Amino acid sequence: MCDYTQREHACEHIRWIAARWCRQYTITHKRCPPNITHFEYRHELCGDCKARLNQKPVAWEHLITRPNARPGLSH
Repeated sequence: MCDYTQREHACEHIRWIAARWCRQYTITHKRCPPNITHFEYRHELCGDCKARLNQKPVAWEHLITRPNARPGLSH
């Protein structure tokens, strides 16, 4: 089994980072069941949340009609 570190971020997202690949994975590149060997808690947002937070608003957003938008609600 491959050894993984489970990392939990402040945004409550969890990521699994490979600490060591097992021999079977290095040969076949098929993932085996993870073996969690360490846990980490980070007092920061994950990469996905950081990217979403840093996005600048689109100037023409008000012109886009979204299928799940309810009439009368503005964004």
